Amino acid sequence: MHMKVLPILKGGYMGKQYIMLFGISIAVLNLFDGIATNYGLMKKLIEEMNPIMDLIISIHPALFMALKVCLSLLILFVSYRVYTKSKVYFQRLYLLTLVGVFCLYFGICGVHLYWLSLL
Repeated sequence: MHMKVLPILKGGYMGKQYIMLFGISIAVLNLFDGIATNYGLMKKLIEEMNPIMDLIISIHPALFMALKVCLSLLILFVSYRVYTKSKVYFQRLYLLTLVGVFCLYFGICGVHLYWLSLL
């Protein structure tokens, strides 16, 4: 029995396209997370569970949002560099990492959408 490799894990051109797709998706989810977290904290609807981000928000919410924007830009920049400059082996490893991070952010944003739907 021969198993087909999912296109997302395939080396070559198709796999490379997913690097940018997941990089952009993570950047957007990260920004949504920042906006939803800021809103929830201002309205006292949620608590920040990440102690590092909680410290940054306690300094100033604008600093938190600036960091979220910078992290989104960084993921876009790094993803583009990996997409254009890296060897296939590293692209595969990076893509697997992006998929994991995407799953985490997808779950976090799902929690945000849940509590926002209760308003």
